[in-house]
Amino acid sequence: MANKNFSPIVSKNLNLKTITHGFFTKKGGFSRNSNSSLNCSYNSNDSKINVYNNRELVCNYHKLKIQNLKTISQVHGNKVLIINNLEQKTSNVEADAMVTNKPNIILGILTADCAPVLALDPINRIVAAIHIGWKGAIKNILSNTIDIFIDMGSDVKNIDIAIGPCIGPKSYEVEEDFYNKFTNTNKHNNKYFVKFNNIKYKFNLPKYIKDEALNIGIREKNIAYINKDTFFEDNIFFSYRRNHIKKIGNCGRMISTISINEK
Repeated sequence: MANKNFSPIVSKNLNLKTITHGFFTKKGGFSRNSNSSLNCSYNSNDSKINVYNNRELVCNYHKLKIQNLKTISQVHGNKVLIINNLEQKTSNVEADAMVTNKPNIILGILTADCAPVLALDPINRIVAAIHIGWKGAIKNILSNTIDIFIDMGSDVKNIDIAIGPCIGPKSYEVEEDFYNKFTNTNKHNNKYFVKFNNIKYKFNLPKYIKDEALNIGIREKNIAYINKDTFFEDNIFFSYRRNHIKKIGNCGRMISTISINEK
C-alpha cells in the first residue's frame, strides 16, 4: 500500500491553473527494497505491477488515467519527440525530451541523478519534459527542445523552465577526461568545474543548464532551480551514483511530469 508521503515538489514559475506538474521524489509508492518506494521505471529489478501502480498514482495526481502518461526510451542524446496525440506510441522511441501543445497528455521523464527539466510557454500552451545528463547537456538537448517551441510559435522570452532535483555541484565528482570533454568543446566551460585533490573535479550540472538557457534567450527570472541534491539526500531521492559507490546495485527512478489541463 502506498504511504502518506506521496507529494511532488512543484516549482512556483510553473504553478499555473492551466498546467499540472511535479518533480516526484522516491517516497509514497508501492515498491520495496532498493526501489522503495515510488519507482517509476520498468527498467529496474522492480515488479511491473509495482511500477504500474506507482505510475497510476502519478497520473491520479494529474487527474488523468495511466494511458495519458507518455515516457520515452532515454539514451543520453539530443533528440526531441513531438507528441501530437494521445494515441501516439512513445515508450520504445529513443529520445531525451518530449514537447506537446495538446491537453491531457502527461509528459514524464525518469531520473536518478540526471536533471529533469520541465518547460512551459503559458501563452501558446506548450510544455516539455527534458532529461539532461552530462552527455545530453554537451549535445545541447535543451537548445534543441527550445527550438521546437519556437517552431511551434513561442517567443523564447515567454518560456519558463524549472531544473529539478539532480546531482549537485558538491557531489558530482569527475575525472580529468570528463573535464577535457567539456573544455575541449569550449574553453570557457572550465567555470563549471572545481578541482580538488589535485586530480579530480566537481562538475556543476545545474549551472551549466541554467547558462545554456540564458544563452538561448530565456530570461533569468523565468528559470527556476529546485536546489535538491539527489546524491546527498538519500532519504527522498534515488541516486544511481550513490548506489554504485555503496555497491548496493540497482535503484529505482524518480519521475518528473507536466501536462496541459483541458480548457
